[in-house]
Amino acid sequence: MQPPLAAFLEQVLATAQAGLTYSKDPFDIGRFEALRNATATLIASQSELDPEAIGHWIALDSGYPTPKLDVRALILDDAGRLLLVQERSDGCWTLPGGWCDIGDSPSQAVERELVEETGLECRAVQLLALFDKHKHPHPPQLPHAHKAFFLCEVTGGELLTQTDETRGAAYFPIDKLPELSRHRVVESQLRTLHEHVLQGRADTLFD
Repeated sequence: MQPPLAAFLEQVLATAQAGLTYSKDPFDIGRFEALRNATATLIASQSELDPEAIGHWIALDSGYPTPKLDVRALILDDAGRLLLVQERSDGCWTLPGGWCDIGDSPSQAVERELVEETGLECRAVQLLALFDKHKHPHPPQLPHAHKAFFLCEVTGGELLTQTDETRGAAYFPIDKLPELSRHRVVESQLRTLHEHVLQGRADTLFD
């Protein structure tokens, strides 16, 4: 599915969800439900996304539609190498992290995700960037998400070779990155964040 079409269909879904949230007339509600179902069917026909998975994602969201928040941990070793984990879902590599859960602050979420995916305990020390996925070269994917990247310091634990969520964890030089899970992170982001940390900058990148 090409980016312009993906963005258009996502906007249609958001419009249908907002209509279902605020509409009182039963006929209008029926129209918005039909629009939502037709859009989900079209997304499935134009992509590799499973129709059941699309329906599940839509069912989980309610109220006024807003982007989801994905949190990622950036950890460097003494040689300046990046800690990456290998995803079980696609066999590619990314920064440790995932969705921010209800009840978690973003920093708590990234610290929790790091333990779950690497066995390492950490402390989030700086929000490096808050990026909109639509403004970076990720493949088209639902739902629309914002990505928060935190600089983290290891405080304990032991690096595990695999977990329930990952098939590996290792440090990589910025110029010798493995194949990345581009739905989760792209090389341009890693290079930007790596340079940001090495320069000792205290500002937060955005968009």
